[in-house]
Amino acid sequence: MRRENLIKHSVFISLLVLSIVSLKCDNFLNVDNKPFVTERNVVFKIILTDNSNFMQTLYGTDRVKNASVKLKSNMLGWEYSVTTDSNGVAEISGILSDSYFISAERKMQPEEMKIISGVEAASVRLVNSKKRIVELSAGKNPAVEIPMDVESSGSSLVISEIYACGPTGAGLYYHDKYVEVFNQSDSVIYLDSLMVAVVFSSSYLGLNYRDDPAYVHSKSIWIFPGSGKEYPLMPGEFALCAEDAIDHRMNAPNSVDLSKANFEFYKDDAPDVDNPAVPNMIKIYQDAGNDWLIGGERGAIVIARLNVKELIPYGDEFLIPYTSILDGVEYMSDPTKIADKILNESIDASAAGGIQFYTGKSMERIMIGTGEKILLKDDNNSTVDFKRNEHPTPGYY
Repeated sequence: MRRENLIKHSVFISLLVLSIVSLKCDNFLNVDNKPFVTERNVVFKIILTDNSNFMQTLYGTDRVKNASVKLKSNMLGWEYSVTTDSNGVAEISGILSDSYFISAERKMQPEEMKIISGVEAASVRLVNSKKRIVELSAGKNPAVEIPMDVESSGSSLVISEIYACGPTGAGLYYHDKYVEVFNQSDSVIYLDSLMVAVVFSSSYLGLNYRDDPAYVHSKSIWIFPGSGKEYPLMPGEFALCAEDAIDHRMNAPNSVDLSKANFEFYKDDAPDVDNPAVPNMIKIYQDAGNDWLIGGERGAIVIARLNVKELIPYGDEFLIPYTSILDGVEYMSDPTKIADKILNESIDASAAGGIQFYTGKSMERIMIGTGEKILLKDDNNSTVDFKRNEHPTPGYY
């Protein structure tokens, strides 16, 4: 074969191979390079069963019919909504095998509650409080049973926003961190002596207490000042707790003004900044650092209501009982890596985040209230409860 013909032949074969590869890839990838091929021959089934006996009393079965089910893919973030049929089964097809965050809800009608209890209660719900992560696999698990329980009253006080990563354009500046709490009840909540703790884990030491069935481990525990009723938080109000309560824009133009924060983490045994106009949080225990410290890309924070004397010493840590925790939020640089979580699923089923160092972004709860009343989403599942803000919103939504 002549040289020029050989070259032409080789080019033709190369182009043909590239075309086949391109066609093959196009069948599995969309413009964002995410797989969209679906397991179309498999019908996944979500079966809801009632632990409360409500359904048995009303309909003679423990299956929960007419319930809304929402699923969010861990790897891809795709969301699906389905409704259970008269047999308490929700069927869904055309989705990939993956871990899914699931939120199931059955609102009880007042007339149903009158049959059950004799009272026309208007705000009773059945929810999946015990199982919030499911594996849907075409090969081995096409049907998943989810237990449903009567929703507990939940916490009226929630962590509403966390800003931890640091601002843009200011080198390694990181002193503008804060945590914010919100009263979404209809009553006054007194913050006096409420505990704020950073959850401890150490990948370097191989310590991860996620599976501890009863306690959160912490090396950083602070409480709000006050002896009882000195620091009220009114319904619909935010309380901003700043690492340093100053106008950080003086040092980092793209940062935030925290000089009017409600509280400040002031470490009086270190060269820390103190704004005398802002009440100081009280340090109970923190074994390191010159300031209140939270991770920039990943970490977890809990708020708890218990007496300091009830803390349990554990080496150089303290144990906080789950029963005292009002709310907890975990965040990760890659929230899809749920196997690396440090906070127990019963407190937070997943994680917020997806934020890199020094990008100036915060994590804020999603608003679900309507009209003048602010109501923030709280399914104890931070992947679906939180959104990323391009810029922090300290003390407001």
